[in-house]
Amino acid sequence: MAEHYPLRAIWNDLALPDLACGFKLAIGPTKMVLAFFGVLTVCTLGFVMDVCSKGVASGPVKAKAPAFQTELDFYIGHSAKDTKGFIKDNIDQHSQKGVFSTLWSYFSGRFHEATTQLLNLGDANIYSNIKYALGRVWLCVRAVGWAFRFHPIYSLTYFTAAFLVFVFVGGAISRCAALEFAKAERPGLFESLNYSRQNYRSFVSAPLLPLGLVGLFAFVVIGLGMIAAIPRIGELLMVLLFGFVLLLGFLVTLMVLGALAGGLLLFPSIAYEKTTGADSIGRAFNYVLKYPVWMFYYVLVSGGLGAFFYLVLRLLVFWALSLTYSMLLAGMTMAGEGAKIERIWPRPNLLSFLNSASHPAGWSESVTSFVIHLFMLGIVGILLSYIVSYFFSSAAVIYALMRKKVDKIDINRIYLHLEQVKE
Repeated sequence: MAEHYPLRAIWNDLALPDLACGFKLAIGPTKMVLAFFGVLTVCTLGFVMDVCSKGVASGPVKAKAPAFQTELDFYIGHSAKDTKGFIKDNIDQHSQKGVFSTLWSYFSGRFHEATTQLLNLGDANIYSNIKYALGRVWLCVRAVGWAFRFHPIYSLTYFTAAFLVFVFVGGAISRCAALEFAKAERPGLFESLNYSRQNYRSFVSAPLLPLGLVGLFAFVVIGLGMIAAIPRIGELLMVLLFGFVLLLGFLVTLMVLGALAGGLLLFPSIAYEKTTGADSIGRAFNYVLKYPVWMFYYVLVSGGLGAFFYLVLRLLVFWALSLTYSMLLAGMTMAGEGAKIERIWPRPNLLSFLNSASHPAGWSESVTSFVIHLFMLGIVGILLSYIVSYFFSSAAVIYALMRKKVDKIDINRIYLHLEQVKE
């Protein structure tokens, strides 16, 4: 008995069942509907903006004469100055794409590369696989930088709208997941939406306040750098203010690290406590600073479980699509039209559900191919919705665990409206 309690305590601290509960929360119908609404809204907005503004240049790849590349592909391998020249030479000569579709294609390609490398179980060097995957993530970050640098108005408009949409959806998902995890309740769709609407200002200000402070300090340092460029006077001022500049740089670094580490807890704090944006920042940073190792552990385990469950879901969807495709192919082959299905629905594979059909014959096959493509887009949207739902649901679980460890508050404690409190 003397050894049983420590083992039980260790198991409780590891909280593996609670962390695994993030998957169960994420696939709840209400949260999936909310996440799908957010994904659909953001993608529809990008499609509409692309229709109105196709400003991404494409040009030939010199090393591969028949191939073409977008200005984003060129930017990744060249300097900004060379990219401007590429755009100037090709902006009116070749078919143009929109910024959203360009980013979508690029992100999909990097995701495909990262997933393929991570699933390369025959490679014993796991470290290199993870490093490669993180490199693909960094390329996606650079792609967003390209969008803001060369298409600032489009990017500012689109990403601001996407941010506001996901703040609203994320707030509703966080509240729904928090109630379900804390009270074993299943709140309704409109109840979650109403809570997000009532606390929308807090949900918006929570991520913007730390970003605003980081931007303010960074602006001061940049401004001092511009002053330091002044001949003779600038160098002298630089010497006098160098200690202050280092202090600001150190503060910016700490705030960036704090925002990355504690940002995951901002929305759950408002969902659990009905706090303001500023108070949620204080709680999140306090929890991370008190127990950074436990925070890292919870995020690592939750992320690993989320990736595993995503692969399982994708595999199940792939099996269902493959079985359906095989049965349709068998039926059409028996009828002597085996090549027809490839013209209207190319065979799906595990890492790509959206393959282009090969030359449908006639308008009827074109319509069928288009409708099937819409269904495939819907399936991809559901998978993306799972990622969004899991992110906010697992964050709610992590917040409850960190609050219990720091403040000794039971995970069942949550703010309820007066009409929700049971007598």
